[in-house]
Amino acid sequence: MEKVKNTIIVFVDDDKVQHMINRRVLEKLNLKLDVYFFQNPLEALNWLVKNTVDVIMLDINMPEMDGWTFLDQMKAKGIKGDVKMLTASLDPDDQDKSKNFDQISGILIKPIKEEDYLEFLTD
Repeated sequence: MEKVKNTIIVFVDDDKVQHMINRRVLEKLNLKLDVYFFQNPLEALNWLVKNTVDVIMLDINMPEMDGWTFLDQMKAKGIKGDVKMLTASLDPDDQDKSKNFDQISGILIKPIKEEDYLEFLTD
């Protein structure tokens, strides 16, 4: 019998409340997921160097390192993964800037809704 692989999601967001909200929404969806949360982007990068993931949920605005710099660091370290940028604003500059990064497959507005998750986590 073949084991069904869980989807591995990593959240990189400095806001603990967002972690709690996202954990609850994902648990409610009852999908096969392994979810990891990081408040510190440097810790996330170090973890990602050693681990393979399916989706990285990356906050754009963080105090230690913004999402754009994180993406540059991912590329420099050879880290692969589909990236969804997270933001609380609708800044059109973010949309434009996201086009410069091949890893980004979308920008999601916080808080993320169930239907947003279902759109990219189910076939």
